[in-house]
Amino acid sequence: MSGAELFWELVEPMYADPAVQRSTMMGLPCVRLDGRFFASLDRRSGALLVKLPAERVGQLIATGDGEPFAPAGRTFREWVALPRPDRRRWRRLLAEARDHAAGGGPTARPAPDDAGGFGGFGAGGLAFLTALERDNTKRCFDTHHDVYRRELLEPAKAFVTDLGERLRRRVSGGLRAEPRVGGSLFRIANHLRFAPDKPPYKPHLDLAFWDGPNGPRVDPALILRIAPAEIHLGCGVMPRSGAALDAYRKALHDNAPDLDRHVTAVLADGAELSEPTRRRVPAGFDPDTPAARFAVRDGFHVVRRLAHPAAITTPAFAGWCADRLAPFAPVHRWLAGAR
Repeated sequence: MSGAELFWELVEPMYADPAVQRSTMMGLPCVRLDGRFFASLDRRSGALLVKLPAERVGQLIATGDGEPFAPAGRTFREWVALPRPDRRRWRRLLAEARDHAAGGGPTARPAPDDAGGFGGFGAGGLAFLTALERDNTKRCFDTHHDVYRRELLEPAKAFVTDLGERLRRRVSGGLRAEPRVGGSLFRIANHLRFAPDKPPYKPHLDLAFWDGPNGPRVDPALILRIAPAEIHLGCGVMPRSGAALDAYRKALHDNAPDLDRHVTAVLADGAELSEPTRRRVPAGFDPDTPAARFAVRDGFHVVRRLAHPAAITTPAFAGWCADRLAPFAPVHRWLAGAR
């Protein structure tokens, strides 16, 4: 697909908002929000052009995602060219540019302390994840450490508090949400001492909200991952052993059809079920019953993957996540009761 074809395909749904209108800019087709330019198409090169804060433009150029927009030799500091058609990246940056035009971009996002709560993740932090995915080195992490703390880690703490309150109302009143690393937030650095083959860092942000006294690595949990281009949302429990595995299998014997029905419902909505942990169905389970589907899994996760929404840089992102985690509530409650 050419750049022009992809541009018009991604822009067309934006016209559902009456404030978004087609126009021209320097002879190029463009789109405006309430009269403010936010995106255009370079007909000659087929590149997407988006208007963002100068700092964000510099980040995109530094990571190799974008190029300076300099028609006739004059560089526009608040415009960046994306020369290679990439559906996910172009969709995300179009949404980011639209939000910036609406006053919801990174420069207008209040800090959590000023807003009294979650104000959105910074676009610079999301760009950092992309850079870390490409250059997973200590040098890259140290260079962007301040961006990571300011635009990902600190907002994540407020996000855990906000989303945790919503999930307690909609999923389980006993759900634990602890806004700290080692609680609901996972370390971004890998433990290379125990897994030397892994890269030094995870190019994503992992969060969990769990039911029980042991933490998300043991107790059933709702999970959320912010990856460079996607949001992963779901629930599950890590593989069990000993008494916990016995309790899980007893629950399968007693009430596997309910679990099967709940999991089938979220799979029909686009979620994926993790792979089995066993090659064969354990003794005592009929291979032709719903229980066998889960007996070959000493633990499992069901996860749905979605593209970054425009709301990710705004306070509305917590509500967006709650709406998409709520359908996993029946699976989570079943797992929480199987112990």
